[in-house]
Amino acid sequence: MKSFPIFRGVDNEIEFRGLRGKHFYYAAVGIIASIFLTLFLYIIGLNTLIAISVLLISAGSTLFYTYDANKRHGRWGAIKLAVKNHKPFFVYQNRSFTRLVEIRTLSKRK
Repeated sequence: MKSFPIFRGVDNEIEFRGLRGKHFYYAAVGIIASIFLTLFLYIIGLNTLIAISVLLISAGSTLFYTYDANKRHGRWGAIKLAVKNHKPFFVYQNRSFTRLVEIRTLSKRK
C-alpha cells in the first residue's frame, strides 16, 4: 500500500514579520512601487538625495500604514468593516408580497 505525506498548514495564509495575508501583499506592492518611483525620479534627473529621501519616506509610510491596518483589523477585519458599512440598519416593506413578485405572462406571437 502506498503512503503519502500529509502537508499540514498548506492552506494557511502567508505571514512575514507579523504581516498576515493581504496586508503582506499591500506592503510588498507599496515598497516595489516606491522603488520604481525612486528610479523614475532618478532617471528624469532629480537630485539623488531627494530621490532616496522620497524612497525612504514612501516605503516607511507604506510599512507604517500596513502594520497599523494589520494591527487594527486583523485577518478579516477590513472585510468585515466594509460589509458593516453596507449592511442596512432595518428592512421595511410597503408593498404586499404578491406585488413584489409579479408573474409575467408571455405574449403569444401572431
